[in-house]
Amino acid sequence: MFFEQEPQLYVGLAFIIFPFIVLGVIFYFYEVTIKKWKTTEGMIIRNTVERDKKDTDGYWRNYVVYEYSVDGKHYQNNDSHTQNLIFSSSLKYQIVPNERFVEGKKVKVYYNPQKPHKSVIDNKFDYYNLAILFFSIIGALIAYYDWK
Repeated sequence: MFFEQEPQLYVGLAFIIFPFIVLGVIFYFYEVTIKKWKTTEGMIIRNTVERDKKDTDGYWRNYVVYEYSVDGKHYQNNDSHTQNLIFSSSLKYQIVPNERFVEGKKVKVYYNPQKPHKSVIDNKFDYYNLAILFFSIIGALIAYYDWK
């Protein structure tokens, strides 16, 4: 059978290809999708560092919450793209809130015209994702050659 010949090869290829797919989707979101969204003015209402409530390990996150209005309807959202995840559950390593998003500051909000409740305040591709891709590929290659 096809997969019985070299299963490690296919697993290694999957670990290398998957990060490219994820990065491609993220890049498409920032460089194509958001460019079609409309903008409105919003305001930062909270910018804090808190434990991630969804994460059982209790990592620290920078939460940026903002509000805006579209066609007279009021929305409140948090921009997950501005939330820096800290890979430590230790209070010692918590970060300070993102300085770009000071409470009370007016910001440009990019929102989906078909679904105005979907929005972001940071519309730039984060090249930090390229570092994640690079280290994912290196890790996959090391695992593949170690497994072989």
